[in-house]
Amino acid sequence: MNRRNFIASTVFGVVLMAASVVNAKDAGWDGTWAGTTAKGGDIVVTVSGGRATYAFRGSSVPVNSAAMSGQTLTLTVGALNGVVRLSKSGADSASYSYSDSSGGSATATLKRR
Repeated sequence: MNRRNFIASTVFGVVLMAASVVNAKDAGWDGTWAGTTAKGGDIVVTVSGGRATYAFRGSSVPVNSAAMSGQTLTLTVGALNGVVRLSKSGADSASYSYSDSSGGSATATLKRR
């Protein structure tokens, strides 16, 4: 890939992420969403000012990317590029699912605090 294509791709990616951030805010995702998996893993997702943070079992996990589609917020997280999906089921509740390439998975219901 030549330098011009690389720069264009990078700029497009930043613009796309910025659009996702605005959409997430407009869809009412701002706040702290928390819950527990069936195996007892605490989950906390915080969305504020267009940025998302993710913590599992009390440890912060890097958010590699975020995207918004309708009422679903999707995060790619951690070294395994795990996929976190939050789907709104009400103004202050969302279903949570996690999956990764090593076979890890979890589900939960999150409530906005």
